Amino acid sequence: MKDTVKFDPGMGEYVVNFNEYVNNVYSKMMSLRTIHQKRAGFKIYVNKIYAYMKNNISFYMGCLFWAYYLSKEFKDNPKKIEGNPFSEMTEKEAEEYDYLIQINFMENYFENFERDSLYYTGKKIEIPAQWKNILNQYSELLTLNKGFIGTKTTSDIVLPEMLKNMKIDINIEDLINKAISNKSLDSLTDVVILG
Repeated sequence: MKDTVKFDPGMGEYVVNFNEYVNNVYSKMMSLRTIHQKRAGFKIYVNKIYAYMKNNISFYMGCLFWAYYLSKEFKDNPKKIEGNPFSEMTEKEAEEYDYLIQINFMENYFENFERDSLYYTGKKIEIPAQWKNILNQYSELLTLNKGFIGTKTTSDIVLPEMLKNMKIDINIEDLINKAISNKSLDSLTDVVILG
């Protein structure tokens, strides 16, 4: 049996730089002169913005699953975590690293997206409550683990209280591997454990 486990089983390559994408979209829209042009512009991007949000929320759900798996599966026999890009940060790098920047941006954007979808398309597209809950739990996971800076073993992982007390009756490793092999993490938000 291996003495190490992966920090990321392969989900990271599917994450989108959501902040950058949204900022580029709004920058393009602001360069348009009339409200009619802006509405047409937003309609072009609205589905992709929503898909990117779902993609990243699915990634955050996958991270919650993976943290739960590592914490519970190796509770009695902790393993060294390999591939954690944050484990060897210097003190200075750690001080400068804002591990919540993507989360905070998305959380703030949820309200803007609902408002803008109504304004520009005439139809309010609501963010599912489950997504908000996933984002809150992921934010708590990052905060409790200080962005995984210095996390070297499975016993270093601290789970949010809600996740710690859950009994998850699915094979997390299979669920994540299936999502990765399908090259889409969206199925991870279909498993409702944080409703």
